[in-house]
Amino acid sequence: MSILLEMYHAIQACVAMVAALLSAMAIYNLNQWEPQAETASRYSNMASSQLHKTRTTQTSGALATLLSLVSSVICVVAVSSGGNTTPFLLSAANSGGLYLAYSHIGNFWREKGKVPFSRTYNDGVRSSQQLLQVLGVLGVSWAAATAIYLFRAIV
Repeated sequence: MSILLEMYHAIQACVAMVAALLSAMAIYNLNQWEPQAETASRYSNMASSQLHKTRTTQTSGALATLLSLVSSVICVVAVSSGGNTTPFLLSAANSGGLYLAYSHIGNFWREKGKVPFSRTYNDGVRSSQQLLQVLGVLGVSWAAATAIYLFRAIV
């Protein structure tokens, strides 16, 4: 059973790496429009709010991805070294953290439309929406891992 859990967490690490790539692409593409957004934010409270939300959602996505990647590597090592509570605690924490990040990012990026003649911005929006999907998959995988570890502790 432990070899299956090791592989499970290794797969989670791979999915987290895909999320990291999407996050980096979104940040890079949206960063291309940062000077124009900063100029607009000086004249408009709405533009300032949108710039702030863009930055915070990208940060929460990157942090959730990084924590999921590190946690999955720690879980692989913890499972292979023997039974302890670390994998259960990390699974539960990641499940909750990814839910919060998913909600935060989704509330802002889910309904964002494309801007004509703004390829890099549109690519950033698309990457953010794809990141949202991958974070959802990671969140479900961590919730399943939490259930597996809870079941193992009971049985």
